[in-house]
Amino acid sequence: MGLESWLERIRERAKSALDRPARYGVDIDISEYLKPISGEPRLDTERASEVGVDFSARAYYTQVDQAYFRYLSKIPGIEVKRIEDFVEENPDEAKEYVWRLIDPAMDKYTAIAALRGLGGYFVRVKENTRVEDPVMTCLFMSVGGLQAPHNVAVVERGAEVTIYTGCTIAPESLGLHVGVTEYYVEEGATLRYVMVHSWNRVSHVRPRTAVWVKPGGKYVSYYVNIGRVKTLQTYPVVHLERDSHAYVASILLGLEDSILDVGGAAYLLGENTTAELVSRALGRDSSRITTRARIIGKSGRGHIDCRGLLLSDKSIIETIPELLAESPDTILTHEASIGKIAEDEINYLVSRGFTREEAVGVIIRGFISLDIRGLPERVKKHIETIEKITAERAM
Repeated sequence: MGLESWLERIRERAKSALDRPARYGVDIDISEYLKPISGEPRLDTERASEVGVDFSARAYYTQVDQAYFRYLSKIPGIEVKRIEDFVEENPDEAKEYVWRLIDPAMDKYTAIAALRGLGGYFVRVKENTRVEDPVMTCLFMSVGGLQAPHNVAVVERGAEVTIYTGCTIAPESLGLHVGVTEYYVEEGATLRYVMVHSWNRVSHVRPRTAVWVKPGGKYVSYYVNIGRVKTLQTYPVVHLERDSHAYVASILLGLEDSILDVGGAAYLLGENTTAELVSRALGRDSSRITTRARIIGKSGRGHIDCRGLLLSDKSIIETIPELLAESPDTILTHEASIGKIAEDEINYLVSRGFTREEAVGVIIRGFISLDIRGLPERVKKHIETIEKITAERAM
């Protein structure tokens, strides 16, 4: 099948889902975000830096709205391109990676991404390439409207890399962000994915992510929302072949009247697979947070750890863990808890010389800090900074 015929088939399939709501989360009218937008795209580097974007990176992809794209790789063994360039230059290979893990007709958001989306990155990490410096990606919205990038990463056999993505928006821009992401982790490879979001009170966010991990591969994901948002809904899915491992963590801060519905699923498809799905939710003001986690196992081990901390009498946190074992060779467990900060914890820290506000900050920081093993030092420093910002904004 030729390139244009393949693309047309994707578009036709997407058209069938333009009115299909997502399985979870608040349904919105997407037509409002398809109208022409006036204004020149402008990258606010200071705001992007707040979500950890480092513009001195040796490999990077930067996108502003659907109009400005810049990308480069100075790291041997790492290729970075705009997705359209990859598809045009490698049409046969593109069919193996683009719209393979995610159906363009899954819901109205994937549909509009297939029909109206522009940009997104293609990252290839070549066989046995191991780097500590992260591939830095920035998706920034300046004038609002729709931003729907399609991101693909291929981590070849024995390679190891971190992809760091910072997504944010200008303070008062009315925007819908739909990021479609498909990641492929080949035999014995490791992909660490850090994504930090900071939106505004009038933005809607609908990331769509799927990952396939081949035998012996590892996938580690760390997602943080640190800002206000009108609604946010995402449900990444990870497929694990034998001897592979996934660790998927979400740190969620609900502010004002934000509605967050964040989950994830892991499919244990072979022997000796392991998956851990972890969430930490901080509910402030009148926010509502729903965390979902599902592990489906044919073999291997899986664990879900969901915890919520209510910081307001008006905030609501709901957690929904699901376990499905499809054979006796599967061991699946979960633990979940929701509560408030105990007064005796605060009083203990106050007795040690902290002010009450400092004590609350220490407790929140401890609540959201996760021991993610194997992270390069540079990435650890990024995460420590984000944890500090999250704790400060939760106060």
